[in-house]
Amino acid sequence: MIPSHWFRRVVLVLCLMGLGAVILWVTGLATDPVTRPVTQAAGSVTFLFVFYATAPLTARFLAPRPSQDIELQERLARIVATLPACPPVTLHDHADPQANSVGLLPRWSRIYLTTGLLNSMSDEGMRGVLAHESTHIREHHILATFLYASAFAVSSQLLADDNFFFAALLLFLGLRRYSEYRADTGAVAVVGQVTMLATLHELSWSYPSKAWHRWTSFANIYPTLPMRIRAIETGRKALL
Repeated sequence: MIPSHWFRRVVLVLCLMGLGAVILWVTGLATDPVTRPVTQAAGSVTFLFVFYATAPLTARFLAPRPSQDIELQERLARIVATLPACPPVTLHDHADPQANSVGLLPRWSRIYLTTGLLNSMSDEGMRGVLAHESTHIREHHILATFLYASAFAVSSQLLADDNFFFAALLLFLGLRRYSEYRADTGAVAVVGQVTMLATLHELSWSYPSKAWHRWTSFANIYPTLPMRIRAIETGRKALL
């Protein structure tokens, strides 16, 4: 989720909960045991579509105003100008160092950066971050996640098999990690391996990896920074 004021986050969560409640109520109207799983599957896909398709609007709600720091905006513009075909970028004021790409399709996609991230990174490091997020958009990773989540929702409703649920969850972890590795690979193609490795090392200063992280990384949908660094250096990608 894009960093924002806690009140806006609460409002967003309540809206999503309300949407989910309405969908559950509508799907609960189906009493036929044959059609009910189909109705519930359709409701799940509807919720997922609204969630992903409205992400650009959600981002505008969470970050309603671009940063008014002229110096940072000019610095960001210079960095973006060095990248080929970079999607629109919005810089908003927040201390958390984060970057997020939103939008199902590249045409409506946008990258959101916090001033906390821009202040903590060098220009070369920011080039790597933007190239990474641009690859997510260019290669339709968000759309792929939506399609997989929809297929999983439909299949789980129709099959109701615990073994299938576990296998599909592992596949989802692999898909998300693969997307991150692909985004890093795309960034390397744009800014070079040296710059991308420097980017990940800079990010590791903001997100230091603890010794115990290696034992819980299997449950994380994103590869850790050391895993991403190792993948670029060796070409070996740990999907699970």
